[in-house]
Amino acid sequence: MKKFGKIMVIVLALATLVGACFAFAACNDNSVKIGAQQGTTGLFYLQGNADMNFSGYSNISAKSYDSIGQAVQDMINGNISYVVGDVEVAKAAAADVGGAHIIDIPLSTEQYAIGVDKAQPELLADINEVLAEMKADGSLAEIIANYDNEDYEPVGVPAGVQDSSKNQLVLATNAEFAPFESKQGELFVGIDIEIAKRIADELGMELVIKDMEFDSVVTSVGKNGIDIALAGLTVTESRKVSVTFSDSYYDGSYQVIIVKDGDTTFDGCTTKEDVENILKSL
Repeated sequence: MKKFGKIMVIVLALATLVGACFAFAACNDNSVKIGAQQGTTGLFYLQGNADMNFSGYSNISAKSYDSIGQAVQDMINGNISYVVGDVEVAKAAAADVGGAHIIDIPLSTEQYAIGVDKAQPELLADINEVLAEMKADGSLAEIIANYDNEDYEPVGVPAGVQDSSKNQLVLATNAEFAPFESKQGELFVGIDIEIAKRIADELGMELVIKDMEFDSVVTSVGKNGIDIALAGLTVTESRKVSVTFSDSYYDGSYQVIIVKDGDTTFDGCTTKEDVENILKSL
């Protein structure tokens, strides 16, 4: 019994030591923390994603947020080092929060398109026809350009009330992605919102907007009466499982690094490779 007691003491001591080692390692995680919005290309860029051909960074701890703005604020507060996001959204978030700016070197190339219910090929054809008209008459370019103008005052669109007895176009979005979609009070504004409103008007439909978490936007299409998804969606093979994508309406997006004002880490960079070499060495 005495021998057994000694063995148990040794086992318990070893278990305590191992637990302490794990706790120490967890408390002393020196990996660099970089933020991105949950479910977006920025997070996939940091973590790695075969669908988007991103290898990711083993030396970086990616932290996800509900919005880019929240990530930038956390960076300003000193809790993370940098933020990765879509260039236009990153610009808007940095300006809104203050004390930050982007390193305008593209880390990816992306196209945005509208995710359409696979069971509605006629709707897809109608949407592509309206997009073609908007490209031809310059109204699509005008909508996009308006959101680069600080004096532009968009007309907000109400969410509406879903009613299956009415001829409605039900949109899933995430209103945390300015300038593509955001809220002003109870109204929705943004590039995607104006495009959706134009499409609905052209098709003689009432636009109804469903605001939800970004991760649910694509997978919600075709369920509970939701027809389309617009949320600055990059076209990927994995998303094509849930929706059929329209023709592209925005080809100028790419991922960038957001840094605090005064941070000179990336100031000497001129290429994507320069930025990525620094990220790998952090």
